[in-house]
Amino acid sequence: MTEAPNYRRERIERLFNELRHEITRGMLEGEIDEEIHFNFVIPVSKHFPKGCVIFKCETRPSPDAHMLPIGVVCEPRLKVVK
Repeated sequence: MTEAPNYRRERIERLFNELRHEITRGMLEGEIDEEIHFNFVIPVSKHFPKGCVIFKCETRPSPDAHMLPIGVVCEPRLKVVK
């Protein structure tokens, strides 16, 4: 029974990596906009008896890499090679 949570988490992480790839390609090729918002609510929480869990995912353009955490570099610049 302990394998199920690990399997689910690994699957979610794999899907996030695939999503990152698709978003990057879509933006590089001009197929999708730079601003994407995706939110949903899970109506249960382990931390709060009457609470919920909120999932938020968004992309937004930034004029510079000044908002990146310390140590994260926004290089090399990517480009589509045809």
